[in-house]
Amino acid sequence: MASFMREQDANEVMASNGLNPLRSLQESFKASRECHSVIHEDGSIVGMFGVADCKAFGSPWLLGTDKLIDTKKEFIPQAIEWVKKINNDYPLLLNYVHADNTVSKRWLKSLGFQFIDLIEEYGVGKEPFYQFVRIKENV
Repeated sequence: MASFMREQDANEVMASNGLNPLRSLQESFKASRECHSVIHEDGSIVGMFGVADCKAFGSPWLLGTDKLIDTKKEFIPQAIEWVKKINNDYPLLLNYVHADNTVSKRWLKSLGFQFIDLIEEYGVGKEPFYQFVRIKENV
């Protein structure tokens, strides 16, 4: 999957922590309490996602290829349920998304995340990133 990562996702991980697509997937996997793959009907891995345990909050992440969109009919309902489940485990979900990653920002909004702050010089690349959160209702 690393060699086919979406350009916006690859740019985001390089700007945030200086990692290439393969290393970003490896590090995300290692940091995660749980990690999942999204499999296309042709058998290829088109996305990986998970949540890192940051003690006071969970840090959700998703990295994908351009073919991830082909799985939206099946993946979207499952993603909504997964986020709800994880939000029960972590009443606060928090992470950062590159300001130019339009697809990811749209996806995050559809899952109930809110953008709370724009950090103009975030990560090793000192590029603009939005902090996003999802707070469990009735906390």
